[in-house]
Amino acid sequence: MTTTVLVPVRDGREGRDRLEIMTALVSSPSFDAVFRSVIVEIPPDHPVYRWVCLVTDCERPKMGRGDLCGAHETAWRQVRAEGSRAEFLRTTDPIGHGEELRERPCRLCPGRPARQLTLELCHHHQFSWYHHRDRHGDAADFDTWLAKQLPRPGYGRCKAVVCPDLAESPLGLCYRHHRRYRREGGPGGAMLPTQWGNRYERVGLPVPVIYDNESDFRWWCSRTAPVSRPGQVNLRGLHALLRAEIQWGLSVHARGSGRRWELTHIQGLADYCREHGLHSLTDLAADGLDAEKEKGLLSTAGRDAAYLARTLIDLLTPLYVTPDQTREQGYLNTEHFGRRLNNRSPHMDLTSISQRWLRDLAWDHFAAILRSPSCPRSGHTFDGTRRACIELSAFLEVRAPGGGHDPKLLRPEHVHEFAADQRLRELDGLPSLGMKGLHGKPSIVTAYTRQMVFTRTRRILLEALESGEAERLGLDRAFVTAMPSPGKIITRTRSPFSDEVAQALAAETNLLTLAASHDPADRGLRDAWETIVVTGRRCSEVIKLRLDCLGRYGGLPMLWHDQTKVGNYDAAIRIPEQLHQRLEGRQRKTLALFAARHNRPPTPEERAHLPLFPSNQRNSDSRRPLSYQWFHRGFKAWINDLDIGRWVPHQARHSLATSLLRAGASLTHIRRYLGQVSGRRPWLASASSTTRWPWTCANPRTTSTASGPPPSAPLTSPKPATTSTARLRPAPTNRNARDRNRPRTSHGRRSRGPPTRH
Repeated sequence: MTTTVLVPVRDGREGRDRLEIMTALVSSPSFDAVFRSVIVEIPPDHPVYRWVCLVTDCERPKMGRGDLCGAHETAWRQVRAEGSRAEFLRTTDPIGHGEELRERPCRLCPGRPARQLTLELCHHHQFSWYHHRDRHGDAADFDTWLAKQLPRPGYGRCKAVVCPDLAESPLGLCYRHHRRYRREGGPGGAMLPTQWGNRYERVGLPVPVIYDNESDFRWWCSRTAPVSRPGQVNLRGLHALLRAEIQWGLSVHARGSGRRWELTHIQGLADYCREHGLHSLTDLAADGLDAEKEKGLLSTAGRDAAYLARTLIDLLTPLYVTPDQTREQGYLNTEHFGRRLNNRSPHMDLTSISQRWLRDLAWDHFAAILRSPSCPRSGHTFDGTRRACIELSAFLEVRAPGGGHDPKLLRPEHVHEFAADQRLRELDGLPSLGMKGLHGKPSIVTAYTRQMVFTRTRRILLEALESGEAERLGLDRAFVTAMPSPGKIITRTRSPFSDEVAQALAAETNLLTLAASHDPADRGLRDAWETIVVTGRRCSEVIKLRLDCLGRYGGLPMLWHDQTKVGNYDAAIRIPEQLHQRLEGRQRKTLALFAARHNRPPTPEERAHLPLFPSNQRNSDSRRPLSYQWFHRGFKAWINDLDIGRWVPHQARHSLATSLLRAGASLTHIRRYLGQVSGRRPWLASASSTTRWPWTCANPRTTSTASGPPPSAPLTSPKPATTSTARLRPAPTNRNARDRNRPRTSHGRRSRGPPTRH
């Protein structure tokens, strides 16, 4: 699937306007001054771009994507079986400098770089000291020799345009660029005379430089990349707009959280843009990074370079492009509406909808959803509507006159043919005309996708009819009204666990296997599963628990959580002592993991945002919880190993509901306790289930013990749980009671509307 991105910038008004925008952002007071210089110097312990070894007082740069330098990484691998990583970080000794982190001048010659880091002497004084030491042996005193030396004039800055270092010889190159120049064959044949130090410099004569072709040497100096130094991003030689874009992207990413950006990959991306003469990141491609450019990026800057380029372009799009321009180009950016969908790119590509009128209707529909206060958090709604429009577009392209591009030519029979085609593909299990699945595989039309296509296309067309857009387009009213309703399909809800399955999922041996085989890193798979079983919470509610989710009120253990699906935040429920102790152990493990990752305990502000189950991927600040996909993948593999059929974690919630129903709880109590949106659940209609869990008891209204269940509805304030069920009392069923709840009119009479809900 192609993703439409920004149009490449050209010299002219557009480029000047963008440069003015980026200059204003980089110069603003809120912009981090660390990223404002041409050569960005990152502090060693920067919270997002940390590049120094995590061991206390170690100044060596870390190795690759890890947190330790090469020496400490080797030492940790040797002792990792004997102790914790946090203890290793605190107790191991620093090693010191492993390489030249920054250029240091000679202590005698400020204009010459030091070649000997311990003595801090340039090349000339280094060998002068060695000669003095060889002549005098043990009697040679460094301080006495140093006081007699005279400074030598420097050779200026390195002739490589992007290099800020000092030249080490009359050739005009620094030490590292001189080695690169020789390694690349020495374009232009620049060289110094033999014995130039004795023949020229010692007697005070200027040292000549011999060239085969001086223009080739100058060309190489203008094109070579900067030398890589830890903690440094060299943006010299870049176009002013491109440099400001990278600086702004670094600053924005430093304010957020997510995937760690390695400075070497950022430098590689800058080198690629410099080598190809790009003026802006938008010059990388007009229609996304094609295969050839992406391959060039990967070979130059590493495998993360293409990801960095796409991410930076996504950040720049709301600044450079207006919503009307995105509508014209056939895509939508959610950040124009102040929205970010969960785990989704801000780009929504609509170019697969070939008819312009249909694509504009879809864009307007998406824009209305994003502007509404009830905008969904996930992308499921947008995916369904996009699929519906692509299905209709692909059919019209094949069967309608003129490919369906002129809406005035569309008639009701085209809709009838489209509906029949969808039904036949559903019955025969045929692939869709326009949709592709994962890795380009054809998407099969099912009853669910057919129902979704009918629902979403009908909704968009009716909205166009009501708003007058259909009349403006010349779209026949009969074409709109001919779109069929989705109808009913047979849906089967997942039943509770049977007794045999429940016993298998609760057996201690199987739980040990779940933790050992499917969660070897001990991220909390078993703890999350037992919490789901005991509390009946949804998987996402358990996985996203905060670190400080536990508490005791009146001596009773409580679990605080967010029921985001029903908008109930900071809800608390009683939990058994056994589960409370298990989650306390998980809290200690999470804090130890933070200490092992950052070599320090979390601050109070950081602790307030830490999840109970932190992810180990794209989680530089430890604020990202484990994903449902990770939990489901481990649970599914465990179920397959047990060979008990196909089951999902959510069925534990159904099992607890049937157990509560059989124990005497009403449907109102169960819905309030579980945070259920609707009571239309077939598995609640029967109380004959005999499913029992080791953590549950008979009556949900009694005070829980160490082996008891959560006793009552969620609490909204930190008050001790009691046996009272007054808060869970169902609404009155007699007429007089209902009338008492009805609001009064201006004449003092009871209204005929529905009773007021409290």
